[in-house]
Order: sequence, then structure tokens, then C-alpha cells
Amino acid sequence: MKRLVNNTVNTLSFIKSINYVINDFDVILTKVVGDEVLQLNNLSSLNGLSVCSDFIKLNIDLLSNNLEGGEYYLTLVNGNTETSYLCLVETHENSNGSTTVDAVYGDTVKFSPY
Repeated sequence: MKRLVNNTVNTLSFIKSINYVINDFDVILTKVVGDEVLQLNNLSSLNGLSVCSDFIKLNIDLLSNNLEGGEYYLTLVNGNTETSYLCLVETHENSNGSTTVDAVYGDTVKFSPY
């Protein structure tokens, strides 16, 4: 299972398939229970498609794109190749109740599954 945290830019790694021919990926997050969907297009792997790496790494921006916490199907698309994963999106807030970006780096961060 993949894990993403709201209000931050997450970096996820995936095993590189030989079917990935271009460094252009789409990520579709579809809520398991509910109708929320987020599609991120034209993402590039931080490693490129280097033969020296068995993984691709993608930045998933949940700072600009906010999602409700919960379980999602994460579909990774490259050309005609689609791979699906189960993904948990966690929400967080600072111990003082603030959810601002700067406050995340404060004293204590607590996580909630919803």
C-alpha cells in the first residue's frame, strides 16, 4: 500500500516496467468509498528512465491539490500501460490545531486516517 500525506508534496517510488517508454506519467487517485477523484498529468520521474535505476520516483503534490483523507485507488498511467495500487491519504494537523503549511514544522504533528 502506498501512503500520501495531505498538505505536502509527497515523493512515491514505483518499480520501473520495461513498458515505460516515455518519461511522462499520469496519476489518478480515485476514492474507494465516495466519488472524489484527482488526476495529475504529465509527471516526470525524478530518475528519468535511467537504466541505472529499477525505480521511478514521482512527486505527488497534495499541497496545491487537496484530497479528503481515506483509501484511494492510485492508477499509474504511462502510454498504454496502467498499474493500480491501494493508497492511504492521511490528513495531519499541528498539535495547536493549525493546518497551515508553516505550522506543520512546529512542535508536534499528529496523524488521522480521516
